[in-house]
Amino acid sequence: MAGFDPSKSMVKEDALAAFLAAPISEDLEQVPGIGPAAKKALAVPLKGDQAVTTTYQLVGKFLTLRAAGMTQQEHLDAMWHWLNARGISSHRAGIVHSIAEKCNLMIPGIYDSAAH
Repeated sequence: MAGFDPSKSMVKEDALAAFLAAPISEDLEQVPGIGPAAKKALAVPLKGDQAVTTTYQLVGKFLTLRAAGMTQQEHLDAMWHWLNARGISSHRAGIVHSIAEKCNLMIPGIYDSAAH
């Protein structure tokens, strides 16, 4: 199965800009690409994986998926595949892109959109 491809993101530039400019809030639906169905899917604990019920936890999950020696693409693919395993079947690229961009504001260099 393919992984993260930023060209598949359907997040509009203004929605991404608003998300990046705003402080992080607990509500997962503030993340572009996450609606009620995705929020519900993330809230279900899976074997070996806790429920994700806040944006803080989603950012934390993104950061924990970054293993030593991993390339940026491998990291983004890991998040994309994790979302897929959580039952999120649409808007994965937009969610990954949005979270990666937000994290890059806090940790410069963790994501370089020009690398794609």
